[in-house]
Amino acid sequence: MIDQVESVRREVVVPASAQRAFDVFTAGISDWWPSEHHIGSAPIEEVIIEPREGGRWYTRHEDGSETSTGYVLVWEPPERLVITWQISAEWRYDPKLVTTIEVRFVAEAPDRTRVQLEHRDLDRFGPDAERMRLTFDAPGAWDATLAAYAGAVEG
Repeated sequence: MIDQVESVRREVVVPASAQRAFDVFTAGISDWWPSEHHIGSAPIEEVIIEPREGGRWYTRHEDGSETSTGYVLVWEPPERLVITWQISAEWRYDPKLVTTIEVRFVAEAPDRTRVQLEHRDLDRFGPDAERMRLTFDAPGAWDATLAAYAGAVEG
C-alpha cells in the first residue's frame, strides 16, 4: 500500500470581495490560467469550469480540440469550490485517476479575501505520487498559478 502523500497547500490574499475572488477564479479562469499549463496539442483558446456540481473543467484549444482536466464536485459560491484533477503523471487525461483540488474563499474584510488552495489525494498517482507532489509543490506550479490569479483579480 502506498503511504499517504502530503497535500500541496497554497494561499494568496486578494483585494476583492469573496464573490469577486470566486468569480475570477471560476468564470474568469481563461484570463489568468498560465498558457503553458495544458495538455493539448494546440495553444489554449479558453479554459472552462462549468458553474455547477457535475460540471466539466476543460480546455478548448485554438484548433477547436478540447482536453479534459476534471469535474466540479462542490460548487458553493462565494465560499468553496472542489474540482478534480484527472491528469496523469504522463500529462494525459485519465478518467480513472481522481485527485482533488479544494479552493476556499475566506472573506477577511469586504474588499479582502484569503484564497486557500489544497491539492490532495496525490497518493492516487501510485508509484509517481511523490514525484507529482514535488511537481505541484515547485515554484512554477501552484505558486505561479495563484500569482497569475492574484494579478487578474487586481487587474
